[in-house]
Amino acid sequence: MKIKSYNNIFAVLLGGILLLGMSAPEESKDQEDNSKILVEIFLATQHKQNLAQIKKEFESFSITNVRAQFFRAGNPPQNIAIGKNITAPVARLAIKIAIDYNRGIKMLLPEERLSPNYIAIGTSIFDELFQVAISPEDLERLSDPSLTTSQFHALYKHLTGEDKRPQ
Repeated sequence: MKIKSYNNIFAVLLGGILLLGMSAPEESKDQEDNSKILVEIFLATQHKQNLAQIKKEFESFSITNVRAQFFRAGNPPQNIAIGKNITAPVARLAIKIAIDYNRGIKMLLPEERLSPNYIAIGTSIFDELFQVAISPEDLERLSDPSLTTSQFHALYKHLTGEDKRPQ
């Protein structure tokens, strides 16, 4: 009888270890990959007091390389750039932050000229001809929490027209 109960305990422990072992490395790999991400965010001066909160939100995804600049007058462009190595959850966070602190998103910057581990919110370093308009409905589709990372980037490329360009 004791052997049978030890076998049950062993089976439960082994199952738990296997389950933990399967999810933990993937999560730690994502966290490790996130540490390579550079976020550049351009904000209106009235959001200076929000910078600590913005950085904290990115830090919750192990993103610590956040560079902020503040416009002296006016507001930054309502755009976002998301590199091809950015995971869907991190991309959704960047979209949320752009909506909350930069009056929304009206333009996307195609992945093709971006560093793969790069996010820019409200950037003015790209020519306006390079930017692609996005509708509120398409932005909502891009923000869908059910999208996997590959689905997110496929939709992003479709919305920017990159999927139609010759390789």
